[in-house]
Amino acid sequence: MTNRAVVFALLRYLCLMIIARKVLPILAGLLLLIGAAPKPPVLLRVHLQAPEGAKGQVSVPVTLFNPAETISIQSLPEVTEKEIRKVSTRMDGTILVEFTGFGQTKLEVGTSTGRGLILVVIVNGRVVYAPRIDTVLTNGCLLLPAGSISAEEMAQINGDVEHSKEQKLKDLPHSG
Repeated sequence: MTNRAVVFALLRYLCLMIIARKVLPILAGLLLLIGAAPKPPVLLRVHLQAPEGAKGQVSVPVTLFNPAETISIQSLPEVTEKEIRKVSTRMDGTILVEFTGFGQTKLEVGTSTGRGLILVVIVNGRVVYAPRIDTVLTNGCLLLPAGSISAEEMAQINGDVEHSKEQKLKDLPHSG
């Protein structure tokens, strides 16, 4: 290697080092921002089975796990995570989902008009519970099997509920 080639290699190395010193902190900052992005909300949707032969309703096929069968559900949910007041684990491990007053009304109407149909609870795209409706739910609560929602998902739902409450308080007009 000639002296000229060595000098050229050293200059190239120094330029790369100078660029790296300026660019690497920026890249590290971007990676931290990406990692610190808020998690997407947990989607908890309660759907009714679409009645067979229902005209004019948009339905979506869904596969149930016990018994294993595919049914059609109404594409619009009866209740969503937006109507949840609180999610908690009971002593026996089952999960209690408490809905707001509006959610309670929607759940009551859905279970009274959907008697005999299947109520499908979907969390982040997975079916977690699918009982046949045999009674009208009037208390605004839904009891899910143990393990159907992870502790992380419950914490995130409850955190989103609290954040929503805080935002509503901020949005109230202030008298002064």
